[in-house]
Formats: sequence, structure tokens, C-alpha cells
Amino acid sequence: MSNPLPASQRIAFLLLGVSLAFGFIVGAEKISRAVAQIRKSSPEVTVKGVATQDMRADEAEISGTISWRGTDRTAGRAAVEAAREKIRTLLRQAGVKESDEEFNPVVVLRYDPAHPSATNVDYSKYARGKEPDFLFQVNFGVRTGDIDVVAKFSRIEVVPDGDVEIHRSSPVYRTVRFDASKKELLEAAGRDARRRAETMLLGSGSKVGPLIEASQGMFQIAAKGRLVDSDYGSVDTSAIDKTMRVVVTMRFEIVPE
Repeated sequence: MSNPLPASQRIAFLLLGVSLAFGFIVGAEKISRAVAQIRKSSPEVTVKGVATQDMRADEAEISGTISWRGTDRTAGRAAVEAAREKIRTLLRQAGVKESDEEFNPVVVLRYDPAHPSATNVDYSKYARGKEPDFLFQVNFGVRTGDIDVVAKFSRIEVVPDGDVEIHRSSPVYRTVRFDASKKELLEAAGRDARRRAETMLLGSGSKVGPLIEASQGMFQIAAKGRLVDSDYGSVDTSAIDKTMRVVVTMRFEIVPE
């Protein structure tokens, strides 16, 4: 059995271990600082690249509501059904296919008279007179890839008959098939970013080196001729003719020529 070390030697070995451990920590920290300093001192340039492309909407949508309100249920149903046929006739005149239109079933709501002593009556919940009111309503919509027929229908004047009310929304024009175009624009924006970086380094004795980092920035689909600089993406649905814009940010290493 070995003899235990004297207390003075045990303390010496303990201090040696602590010193070595502390040395490793300090050394690792110095190495990390050195790497960070090298990376920081390595010249680089960050630029934005932009690419645009004109395009046309490939899907259109418009919706509307036919409504009638009164005390005569028979007259109300007849008026709404007549207005529905009128709208269908106008859709055919505009060139809308029957398969691209949708008319929901007629909805009927009953409004009973408010209590005789009631004040400030809300007529959206109660009858407007002493007899029950009936509201007949039909919602309709059109969605199609034929943009022009929706545009034409939106310009046709609709004059309702009698007490019928007809409301149409503004047409919505979407671009839904743009994946291939977006891919091309991202590539074009990347080439634009490199060109900008090369322009910045002209006459400096250096050139653009390897790509360090790349990220997509703002993506915008705006009405043609209405592009605006912004940090936020946007998608226009009001115009048929549009412009797609893609921005990328790229960071390149700078190397000697």
C-alpha cells in the first residue's frame, strides 16, 4: 500500500491542475478571438440585386348579392328569382361560361316587429312596420381563367327592377401561376447583385470572390407601372396587367485580382 502524499505536495498538484485547466480555457478563448478577428478583417461586400418582369393576371373573380325585403313573401321570391335570371343573362352577354358561375340557394330571413314601446329600434333585427318583414337574398360569384369576360361583366350596368337590390364587388385579378417566373427572377436578381458588386470594385485592385450568404428580400406583384420601393412585400389584385419584382441580398468575399 503506497504512502499518502504529504499535504504540501497534494496542494501543489491541485494548483497545477487548476493552472492547466485555466490555461486551456484562456487558450481556447484566444483562438476564438483570433478566428473572429480573421473573419472580421476579411474583406467582403454586401449588395442587393433586383429583377422585374411584366405579366398578366391568369385568374379573375367577381361576386355579388341580390336581395329584396318586404312583407309579401310571394312577391319577394318572384322578384329575386327574376333578378337572378337577369344576372345570368348579363353573364352570358359578357361571355361568362355557365360552368364558371355559381348561384347559392335563396336565403329567407324573417324579421318580427319590435315591441310597441321600444325606442331606437334596430331594423336590421326587427321589422320596419307592424307586420313581419321577409328578406330574400341570393349570393352569386364568378371565377374563371378568362380575364376579359369578368372585366366586361364588371362594366355592364345592372339596373334592378322594383324593390330588388343588386350589389357587385370590384373584380379581383390574381396571378396564381408564377412559380417558374419567380425562379427566373431570383436567378436574374442574383446576376444583378453580382454585377453591382463588380461595379463597386472597379479600379480597386480587387474582384468579387465566392458567395458567402444569400437571402431573398421583398417580393412584390404590383399594377404595371406602379412599383414602389418598400421593405414589405405586396400582391396587387386590382389590375389585369402587373409587374413582378424580386429583391435578393448577397454577401460576397473580396479577393485580390
